[in-house]
Amino acid sequence: MIARVLVLLATVVLAVMSPITAAVAHAAAPGQGGSNASQSDQDVLTMVMQSGMWEIAAGGMARNQASAAAVRTAAATLVTDDTSLNQQAAQAAEKLGVQLPGQPDADQQGWLSQLHDEAGATFDHDYVNLVRQANGKVFTAVAAARAGTKNDLIKQFAQSAVDTVMKHMTVLEDTKLVDANALPDPALPSTTDQQAQGGAADPGGATPTTAQVAQQSNTTAAPVDDRPGPAEVLVGVLLIGVLAWGTVMIIRRVVNSA
Repeated sequence: MIARVLVLLATVVLAVMSPITAAVAHAAAPGQGGSNASQSDQDVLTMVMQSGMWEIAAGGMARNQASAAAVRTAAATLVTDDTSLNQQAAQAAEKLGVQLPGQPDADQQGWLSQLHDEAGATFDHDYVNLVRQANGKVFTAVAAARAGTKNDLIKQFAQSAVDTVMKHMTVLEDTKLVDANALPDPALPSTTDQQAQGGAADPGGATPTTAQVAQQSNTTAAPVDDRPGPAEVLVGVLLIGVLAWGTVMIIRRVVNSA
């Protein structure tokens, strides 16, 4: 009789605890917002690291080869900030298990070779414009990472990179040597009105309605993370403890009354 009661109690407790245990395991599993880094996350770390390495080297040249004080000041600012940002990139890469390059890319090495042979006003002009154009590309990449990454660590790093690169573009422009006509036109996403105008201009195409756009957005939306939060997990653990304690008390009463 006692054995039957114990088996019944154990069955009931397992049935109640199974969904809770599953929820706790699901919450503990790593997701897209956890420590895993996507390819785009890895790419932005690599781009920032290489950008920092070449700018630090170019800034070292500016100390001796630049003729304008404003250029030397700007270069010193970039060297200090890039050193800090590269340290952040290295720390994030270590936590995410991402291998970062140890040298600038081929284009950046070519820019360094060009600047190495220059001095005075020529160096000032080329240094400021090469770095400013490069920062524009990096800014586009880190801003996109900040807007779209699902990884919290990359999000924090990208925010820091956005602030730093924005500062650098401003500092370089303050030298009054940036050739604005040489900067590429920004590649902005099309607005709804522009898309509608494009559809109207194309006889073979149909302009999507608002309902169609909304339906497409709902269809292609990223899956929502339904894992329980820390508070729900804690409640589940506490509930498991209470059930276990209650089971022990019931067993004791059954044994004592037998």
